[in-house]
Amino acid sequence: MLRLTLALALVACGGGSSAKDAPMNATIQTVSCTGITPAATVTTNATGTAYVMPATTISQGQVVEFMMPAAHNVSSATAGLAVDFGQTKCLMFTAPGTYSFKCSVHLFTGTITVQ
Repeated sequence: MLRLTLALALVACGGGSSAKDAPMNATIQTVSCTGITPAATVTTNATGTAYVMPATTISQGQVVEFMMPAAHNVSSATAGLAVDFGQTKCLMFTAPGTYSFKCSVHLFTGTITVQ
């Protein structure tokens, strides 16, 4: 009974791995945002209820700029795919795959597909 309750709680709260499609050899590198033109920019909408660019496709080796306002962040089960509250961070994706992420507070989600 306890296992069933825990499983239902995880489903209801959006628990579990948010990056199960990321490749095993996933490499995400933090790079300087200065002097680059990112392939995509992810932020939140004006009401803070969703990511703007909730899903985007880039080529391997391209950079995505994440611009998070103070009330939102980016979290993921994939190492390196994290942006703190109020932070701007540029991340280079070096392995093909689908990388899922979410706001850990509000649970809205997004994906980066790397080809």
